[in-house]
Amino acid sequence: MSSNNDVAVMQQDNTALRRQAEQIATVAPLTDIFETADAYVLKLDMPGASKESINVTMDKDSLVIRGEAQNIFNQSAKVLYSEIQGAVYHRNFNITESVDRNSVDAQFEDGVLTLKLLKKEELKAREIQIK
Repeated sequence: MSSNNDVAVMQQDNTALRRQAEQIATVAPLTDIFETADAYVLKLDMPGASKESINVTMDKDSLVIRGEAQNIFNQSAKVLYSEIQGAVYHRNFNITESVDRNSVDAQFEDGVLTLKLLKKEELKAREIQIK
C-alpha cells in the first residue's frame, strides 16, 4: 500500500514526465547501407513513424529522408511513467553519379524504411562472353 507521500512524488514525476514526453527530438535514424551488383540499398530504423509521415526526396546530389513518430499518449489517460518519446527523423545522404535517379524503390515495414537505389545501366557489373 502506498502512502500519501508516495502518491505526491508520483504526481510530481507524472508532471515532469509529461513535459519531457511532449518535447519532440530531431534524430538521425540508424542506417545500414550495402551494395549489390545492381543497386545501393539503405535501411533506416524509424520506430514509431507511420508510412504517411515519411517523405523521401532526391535532387542532383542528395537524398533527404524525413519522418515523424508521434507520442503514443492517450490524452485522457494519466501518465504514470514514460520513456518512449516522439521523434522527428531527418537524414541527408550525398548521392554519386552512379545512381539512376529515376529508379528508386521505397518500402516501409515494421518501422524500417528500405530504399533501393538502382545503379545506372552502364555501371552495372556484367559478364563478358569469351569467344
